[in-house]
Amino acid sequence: MIETISHITLIVRDVQKMGHFLRTIFDAEEVYDSSKKNFSLSYEKFFIVGGTWIAVMEGDPLPEWDQWGSP
Repeated sequence: MIETISHITLIVRDVQKMGHFLRTIFDAEEVYDSSKKNFSLSYEKFFIVGGTWIAVMEGDPLPEWDQWGSP
């Protein structure tokens, strides 16, 4: 049984727009912005929403999957 969630990572095309969405809709607190130093593969920001860390990373969308889990 899951008791807690450490973080959730979302891959998005526009980190700035997603950050605005999280701050506006969920009153998210921005706690990290990698714009000056990328330690991961791409630009990212971290937010806290209701005690859960939300990592937003810039990237290409995943391929679409059919109803049976195949690309």
